[in-house]
Amino acid sequence: MAAVHDAASSIARLAESVLGQELQSVQLIVVDCDSRDRTLEMCTRAAERDMRLDVIHLDTDDLCRGLDAGIEEARGTYLLFMEQEDWFGMCGLENMVDAAERDGLELIIPSFSFDTYYDSGERASHRVSFASDTTSTAQEFRHNAHMLIDEGLFDLHKGKLMLRDRVDEMGLRFGIAGDPADVILGYMETVERVAAVEESVYHAPRPQEVAPTSLDPYLYTRCEREHERLVGLASHWSMLEDAELMRAIHRRHLSQVILSIENVCATRAISSIERSERVRDMIEAPSTRETISALQADRGRFGFMFSPIAKGNVAACCFGARLNRFARGSHLPFISAGSAA
Repeated sequence: MAAVHDAASSIARLAESVLGQELQSVQLIVVDCDSRDRTLEMCTRAAERDMRLDVIHLDTDDLCRGLDAGIEEARGTYLLFMEQEDWFGMCGLENMVDAAERDGLELIIPSFSFDTYYDSGERASHRVSFASDTTSTAQEFRHNAHMLIDEGLFDLHKGKLMLRDRVDEMGLRFGIAGDPADVILGYMETVERVAAVEESVYHAPRPQEVAPTSLDPYLYTRCEREHERLVGLASHWSMLEDAELMRAIHRRHLSQVILSIENVCATRAISSIERSERVRDMIEAPSTRETISALQADRGRFGFMFSPIAKGNVAACCFGARLNRFARGSHLPFISAGSAA
């Protein structure tokens, strides 16, 4: 299912990628969240031609409410959430369902292709997979969780096949959670039977990266909230002493801190004094200092950003962040900002 808003340019591809699968026993739910373009009209006409498509219209652009409305409408054994720009590769869904039914799985994770489309017409794809054997116990899954965290897939709610009954039994709803990541983290808290289906590819387009014209004031807040959630989950699992898991959590955190510094340093929406204060607050935060301490052995993964953050050098952080962002935008291969966001 997908909750969408003003998705006229992409909804047809999403629908065709689902309804065009060989899997016939599928229900696609599109919840139109107060779109102002032709999204609702396009979906309604498509639903008239294919009874597997159900369309709901809400008078709100709250996508979390839209997803909850979709859950109530769902009739299948499994749930899978999509975003409006996304689409499935050939045979992706049937491969995941086959694996779920064959092995009695609670969670099925596809390969993710993060696709960037450039003005030149070129496409660059970064494909990541959860390279793990099928797990049959909670401990086995938790032992492998660090791989999902390192790839930035752990708290990604979309593209993953989940059991509908389990979602209901746990009372998981997006409106209650407030953040889609909280739903998938809640689902994985006690999950046991998990498998990766690498031949199933879920495509998630990313916009071409350009220098921001305005500051994202909540980027760092989201970074800290994600880190707090992951540390909390590790605590719940009694795995705060698990070096592999905690290093993955800290690697993810530092990558997001670096992106937050880049966001602050690349915009002219704030003064240089405020920019320096924001960067200082980030690099001097107790969570950042703890992360730096935990990642001394991994410093090379973060290019030239690790040292100025470790030393608390605000000016060097700002310079490095601008250079880092320019390097990624220019596709230079020799500069690293850590793992993919």
